[in-house]
Amino acid sequence: MGGSRWCFGKDKIVANIDLSPSLLAEIKEIKAGHYDLDSSSDEQLQQIATDILQPYINKRLSLSVGSKTYPVKVTRMVRSGNIYTIWLTIENISFNDPVNQVRIGYTLLFEETNNTHVNLAYGYLSDATGDALQSVFDFTPPAFQTTIDFKAPVWEVTIPGTITNFGLNDRSDAKNISVHQKDIATGASASRKASVTPARAQGGRSPDNNGTVLRQAIDGKGKKESGGPASSGRKRVWVSIGQFVLLGIEHILTGYDHIAFLLALIVIGLSIREVLKIITAFTVAHSITLLLAALQIVSLNARLVESVIAFSICYVALENLFKNKADYRWLITFGFGLVHGFGFASVLQELIAGKANLLVSVVSFNIGVELGQVMIFLVMLPVLSFLKNKIEFRKVTIATSLAIFLLGFTWLIERGFNMKFLPI
Repeated sequence: MGGSRWCFGKDKIVANIDLSPSLLAEIKEIKAGHYDLDSSSDEQLQQIATDILQPYINKRLSLSVGSKTYPVKVTRMVRSGNIYTIWLTIENISFNDPVNQVRIGYTLLFEETNNTHVNLAYGYLSDATGDALQSVFDFTPPAFQTTIDFKAPVWEVTIPGTITNFGLNDRSDAKNISVHQKDIATGASASRKASVTPARAQGGRSPDNNGTVLRQAIDGKGKKESGGPASSGRKRVWVSIGQFVLLGIEHILTGYDHIAFLLALIVIGLSIREVLKIITAFTVAHSITLLLAALQIVSLNARLVESVIAFSICYVALENLFKNKADYRWLITFGFGLVHGFGFASVLQELIAGKANLLVSVVSFNIGVELGQVMIFLVMLPVLSFLKNKIEFRKVTIATSLAIFLLGFTWLIERGFNMKFLPI
């Protein structure tokens, strides 16, 4: 999954695309060149942007306003924590009509990810010109958002114009333009709206690499929301909370390494009291680092984090093989839980770019992770209890831990040496 932000100004469009290092490294030309992005200097990143990303963008990204197609220029690529941001500009655009149809064709990374890549796109409206557009992302909430994926690679946006002979002095008067919004979670205010139409079959549902769906269907008939702007704002906040809670649930339920770690922790045959201590320790630990990393207060190398997560799985599985009882396992869980929190944050950072309520998004995601974790334990514990009554439990522990160790060791090799053996 990746994120993008698009600011529609008076004379040009400024955009950026956020990608994780692992996703960026999937681009064929980068993979073929054996580039080590993490150790690349700023100068080397700019060379990659010019020599590799610009031709790639030329083939995979198109933008037109009305019947005219405009070139998309890669201006630079920057690294911020565990995220790489590709900055784009589309210049010499005039939104002179009362409504201007913008069409964005996006096919980046579909081929590399077997058509599972999803881009969560945010749109901004601004009367700014030139370089001032770049600061809009930092100080203005998005006006609308949508998802772009293999089933809907074309994003159509109707942008209000700025001319005066139609009674529109600036875009703050854009409320006079008819609005049609479907299949998006909108953040547009009542006085400033744009029509967004993803090219998607009605009722379609497109998963990302973790099966996540971040799209909320809203009324597409241009009806006014009751309760005024305050009510509309509260509704948007709750919609955003719901989206990120679901994202957290789906991320943990499809995060096979996290599930393997949790299973390894409890398959040794712990009491309910010990299991509760483990759950609490893991929750507290990963909540701390998730908040710190997602808000970019602390940043760690993504490959290092994923490798340590794989190591944590191997360690707990080996401990199960050589010990009949693991005292103070909650302490080990807390230590490794801190690292798992950075892993949770890696997916979240790609999605909170452009969000006005960052803390709400992060906390909502964490709540979703906790709910998903509870679901996992509610399935695991009865199964383990049943096996305990049917089979000598030490055999269950050994067989399960051996399988988990082999899985974790394979992930450790993959992540440490940038290789791929498993489909998960």
